Amino acid sequence: MYTTILLPCFAILTLVHSFAILPSSNKNIRTPTLLFSGDTKFQKYDHTLAILTFPRNSNNQIANEAILMQAMDRTLKRLSVVIRCQDGLAHRTPIEDLRRYVGEIYSLVWDCNQSLLRTDELLDVIVYPQSLPNAAPEQWLYHRPSLNCICGADDMLGWYSTGPSGNEYLTKNDQGLGGLASHCAAVNDDRISRGLDPVDAFSVDLPRGATALPHVTFLEDDSTTQRNAAMMMSKQEIIDDTDDDEDDRDESMGLLGGSRLDSNLYDSVAVGGTFDGIHYGHRKLLTLAVSSVAPNGGRLMIGVTSDEMLQKKTLAKYIEPASQRVREVLDFVSNLAPGIKNRIRIKIIHDAFGPPAIEDHFTALVLSHETLSNGLALNEIRKQKGMQELALLCTRRTEANAMSSTTLRRMRAEQDHDEESVVNNDSTRSCQSSSSSAEVASS
Repeated sequence: MYTTILLPCFAILTLVHSFAILPSSNKNIRTPTLLFSGDTKFQKYDHTLAILTFPRNSNNQIANEAILMQAMDRTLKRLSVVIRCQDGLAHRTPIEDLRRYVGEIYSLVWDCNQSLLRTDELLDVIVYPQSLPNAAPEQWLYHRPSLNCICGADDMLGWYSTGPSGNEYLTKNDQGLGGLASHCAAVNDDRISRGLDPVDAFSVDLPRGATALPHVTFLEDDSTTQRNAAMMMSKQEIIDDTDDDEDDRDESMGLLGGSRLDSNLYDSVAVGGTFDGIHYGHRKLLTLAVSSVAPNGGRLMIGVTSDEMLQKKTLAKYIEPASQRVREVLDFVSNLAPGIKNRIRIKIIHDAFGPPAIEDHFTALVLSHETLSNGLALNEIRKQKGMQELALLCTRRTEANAMSSTTLRRMRAEQDHDEESVVNNDSTRSCQSSSSSAEVASS
């Protein structure tokens, strides 16, 4: 089945971006509530937007981890994670690096989920790497009615919230005009004009190591990275890049979404899986699949394994029905890539290969390294039928033992067992109470 259009083309967002997040002259706009990670008043939010930057060194990684952990700790339902490109040339950030970091973020989210002892259910997390093909832009997230809070750190990246004069500060460490509070004020100005509730600003106090320090060297960083970090420590040493060719700069910082054209994008992409519980590994796989679709007319087919094929799986009775798994996949990809929603088809499959084994138009298959043998076998089938072999776009699966559908089913089984124990204990106590009452009455 084909889904319906959710939003018009992202090109329209390009037209509105120039004024959508800039504060107006309205003096009645409410200043956003500014919270800090050390506040004793621990407020929770249904939907938080965490703003990270694409890491160039270990300092950036430490800062991102701190923001992500604090944002998860404050969020009850959905966490949207934006990854900004910080080189001022968002569409030149290698797509391979963006895809790789998506996987790292979902692995980190899983670790944070365990450390925060979230045992009831996984937090609904969607990662939006800016300038990744087909991913929704940051600006689109600011217009979500459910958004309650924007989380970030002032000294990670300049904030584009004070007008065109701030452009020169976009890529300079600790040089953003206004910071998180001013940025949220601009967002709130736009939200209120649209009839939406304002959001709070949650500023994270970054730990030591999140910024460059004298005489501190991270062994994982190369020498070039270390030299650049040292230069960033002194504002006077920052190279003035305002004379760069304007045609080479991307002043949107990726806020307009992915419109890049790469040679490794395909017209007809397929991806398949059980998608039980749509855990963070599934989300990584689906994000990579979306990013492999050509923005101009490319299509994506998502195969969801049928209930009949899963009867011999471990703890099969705890597997969600196919109809629910389809709904969860559709909800995720609709929020990740609303601009291509009408070009995504979700189909329940009843064999190991699905439509790519019989339909010639497919050009690529996204899969994990664990299922690479299936992809090779599928290509053999296509070759025997005279069809073009698929490009096999393979990703390395991480946390295979912990981050899996089997783990989620074990969690459901344990929760079910705990609930049964509570019911049985209540029944036992009730029977004992009735027995005692009867003995007292007889005496």
